[in-house]
Amino acid sequence: MSNMKKSWAALAVAAAVTVSVPVSAGAANAAPKKPAKTTSAKAAAAKQAAAAKKAAAAAKAAAAKKAAAAKAAAAKAAAAKKAAEAAKAVLPFAAVGAVTAVDPAAGTVTVAVTSGSKLVAGTESVFRVQATTKVTKDDAKVTLDALAAGDKVTVNGVKTAAGLFAAHVNATSPEPVAEPEPAPETDPVAEEPAPETDPVADEPAPETDPVADEPAL
Repeated sequence: MSNMKKSWAALAVAAAVTVSVPVSAGAANAAPKKPAKTTSAKAAAAKQAAAAKKAAAAAKAAAAKKAAAAKAAAAKAAAAKKAAEAAKAVLPFAAVGAVTAVDPAAGTVTVAVTSGSKLVAGTESVFRVQATTKVTKDDAKVTLDALAAGDKVTVNGVKTAAGLFAAHVNATSPEPVAEPEPAPETDPVAEEPAPETDPVADEPAPETDPVADEPAL
């Protein structure tokens, strides 16, 4: 009887060992599945980081675009203000005087202004002559080098911060100075010496005889 108990006990132990082996093996085979879950988490984190990076880049681009637009608007406003100030600084003028110097290379004519606008009257001003400036002399269209010192001139144009710019230069040649007429030559006949007097004609009259002048008895 005791032997039978021992047999049954041995069988129970063997069965327990047999059952425990597959369970341990299954547990061993299930363990490698854990890295797959870790890889998925890493991929999700990388995807999230990429999305965040993309969003940051988009936000940066939008900010840069907004800053560029603001800068362009500020530059446009500054240019408009500068143009308005420049337009305000443009002043028309008229000048009448005489040419004192001409510099075709520099494109300038210097005028001693005797009358005209207060901007230039009473001064010796340098006027800039541009390609668009109309230059005439004695009612004929000419170039700047046709002007000469002494020409009478009228200049119309505008004054800016950069100087005096001529729109029209009208010059006239100075009137020729009349040369004095030579004195008429004297008539040689008129300058002949007076004829000499006759010495006989100039002799004194003879004295009268007092006897001859006595009255007759």
